[in-house]
Amino acid sequence: MPVAKGTFHRNSPNRITAVFVVDGIQVTYTATVSPSMQPFTSNNAKITYDDIDDLSSTRGYDGRIGTDTFKLTMKNGPVIEGHLNVPGIAPASTVNGSGAWESN
Repeated sequence: MPVAKGTFHRNSPNRITAVFVVDGIQVTYTATVSPSMQPFTSNNAKITYDDIDDLSSTRGYDGRIGTDTFKLTMKNGPVIEGHLNVPGIAPASTVNGSGAWESN
């Protein structure tokens, strides 16, 4: 399974964004997150996927964010995971939401 590195952060209490470079193309996943989250960032996110086509359209996810790590599993298979930058967030939360992939 291919792996790409990138970043992951909270835009606002109910919005998150993950950005990766896949085969020289920047792909961005912007999504809702429930419940609301406190601010966080990660400079060492990674995504594991089967096919570049998995990183398109609108996709839902389930996952966990905090205290030091995060893992989001897309309904169609890809997994976004990594370590949160210090100080992390506490307590950890089970999260879900939906968002859209864009390629630049």
